[in-house]
Order: sequence, then C-alpha cells, then structure tokens
Amino acid sequence: MSDDEETLFEVEVAQSPEDVAGTLRSIADDLESGADIAVDLGGESITLSAPGDDLEFEVEVEREGTELELELELEWDDEQTADDESVPQDDLSIE
Repeated sequence: MSDDEETLFEVEVAQSPEDVAGTLRSIADDLESGADIAVDLGGESITLSAPGDDLEFEVEVEREGTELELELELEWDDEQTADDESVPQDDLSIE
C-alpha cells in the first residue's frame, strides 16, 4: 500500500452464490451504462464516480490449503480529483 492510498470501504460477508451474482451483476450494469457504481453489501454501501474509458481490470486466484480465493479488482482515475486536487469528492458517498 502506498503512502497516499487509503481504504474507503471494505466489507466481508457470507452470501449465497445467487446473492454474490446479483451484486456483481449490479456493478456490471453500472459499468456498462456509464452510471456511478453503487455497492450495497452487508448493510454498508458506497457510491463511486463512473470510470472513464481507461479502466484497469485485474483477476487473481490464490489457493491456501483447500480454500480457493478469487479476487476481482477494478482501478481507474477519479477524474474529478485528477483535474483539481482541491476539489472535494462530492460524488463519493459512504453510508
């Protein structure tokens, strides 16, 4: 983690495959439509500004004993703060 990196939202909950698919589908729908990305999980939620065209996608699979872990990561520049560091992040909401 770099010095300027901060965790804004992190939730881990046990869910059924159907519920996980619904969450992923909602994120995919937001990405496809260009809408802000809303994540509501385990009673917590966050809304992020929509990514532009330059989106980095990383997939990582790990094994520890008999447990498999699949990590999906999306990364993009927050255009509002990239243009002017003094601009508050009004489009980022954590509830």
